[in-house]
Amino acid sequence: MKIKFLILVGLFSLQATLAQETVIDSVKVKQEKLILEQQKAEKERIKAEEKIIKEQQKAEKERQKALKEAEKAQKKAEKELKQAQKAVAQREKAKKNIEKAKSKMEDNKKDLEKDKEKFEKLRRKGKLSTEEELKWREKILKKENKALELQLDLEKAQNKLDKLD
Repeated sequence: MKIKFLILVGLFSLQATLAQETVIDSVKVKQEKLILEQQKAEKERIKAEEKIIKEQQKAEKERQKALKEAEKAQKKAEKELKQAQKAVAQREKAKKNIEKAKSKMEDNKKDLEKDKEKFEKLRRKGKLSTEEELKWREKILKKENKALELQLDLEKAQNKLDKLD
């Protein structure tokens, strides 16, 4: 009977050990849940911060790009302004050259007419020797050549102005 009793006690204790539920401490479970929730919230916060940082970086890149484009546009406008000013200055210079050439032509024409009149006057009076007459004709011829050169200069200046317009 001792053996039966021992077997019975052994089976009972085996059943008692197997039948026992493991008791989980509810406070510990709540703490673990709370820790998991905190970790999850921290991960979400970090993700949100990273997203905000990426958006800020993207906005900064776009701002930098817009700034560079604005600088480029400003430089282009300045360059165009300089070119326009240069073109205006060239036109003014060409106009001055035309006026200058016209003035020289008029002066030369007046001198030529004066010399022709003086030559004719001296020739009519018969005060010119053949050498003097030759010198006067040479002088008049030089002034006529000068008039032709001035006419060419005027045409060149006029052509230059026409090209600029």
